[in-house]
Amino acid sequence: MTVVVALLALTVGLLAALVISLLRSHADVLRALEELGVSLDPDADGTDPTDRAPAGRRRMTGGDPVADAGTVAGVPAPADLLGHAAADISGITPEGDATTIGTNSGDVLVAFLSSGCTTCHRFWDAFASGEQLDEGLLADGTRVVVVTHGVESESPARIAELAPDEVPVVMSTDAWEDFGVPVAPYFALVVGGRVVGEGAAAQWSQVASLLERAREDAALHAIDSPAEQTGARSRRSVLTGNRDRIDADLLAAGIRPGDPRLTHTAADVGLAPGPEEASDPGVASPVTDRAEEGSP
Repeated sequence: MTVVVALLALTVGLLAALVISLLRSHADVLRALEELGVSLDPDADGTDPTDRAPAGRRRMTGGDPVADAGTVAGVPAPADLLGHAAADISGITPEGDATTIGTNSGDVLVAFLSSGCTTCHRFWDAFASGEQLDEGLLADGTRVVVVTHGVESESPARIAELAPDEVPVVMSTDAWEDFGVPVAPYFALVVGGRVVGEGAAAQWSQVASLLERAREDAALHAIDSPAEQTGARSRRSVLTGNRDRIDADLLAAGIRPGDPRLTHTAADVGLAPGPEEASDPGVASPVTDRAEEGSP
């Protein structure tokens, strides 16, 4: 009898341990699904579970990887330089020579790549073969520049192995910071010294889409702002003009720092009659006097 009770107790203990193990495994599965944004709550509001991904994680959809791309915790977002002036790219070549790539003239496609990411290697290979560049992906005259991190993060020897013959390669961590690059591969299109398109891309079709949208947006901006193309002032530029332009206009008009016309009215500096003078018919304005003196 004692043996039977002992065996029964042992069996119950084993079954209890098995149930606890199953419950723990089930909890781990539910936790993993929740982290992926999949909710099994029957009282949910009926929205797509993938739309309820927790903050800091990417929401996975079947759409465009570029449009759906997000950033995870600890990864900075892009600097959003669209429309802003692009900094020149200064650094060293894989051979150790100092170099600077200017961005103020022409169109420049800046490709931020690394030697470690698998996706980057398809772009390294494409630049080396020149196939994609020969297929009309870029507009005529568009320069391509590959930028990697500096020697503190990349091996110059490894970058030299990957560097294409026809595309300049600059090792510059400062350039990554200037453009606010969050991840590689990352591309920025600079037209006339300004960033008109930027974004991450995993394949050439996404780069082509990025370039197409950027050029279309730039063309629409040129149509919407014809005054900027002709040199005339638009209403917006007059109302929100910058200090340098205003200073240049004042200097062209002969008004320099300290000129009383900057702080006084026309009547104060003798260019127009004051209120009392204007009402007194016996007092002529300086402008009228000068006109009478010059008349025959």
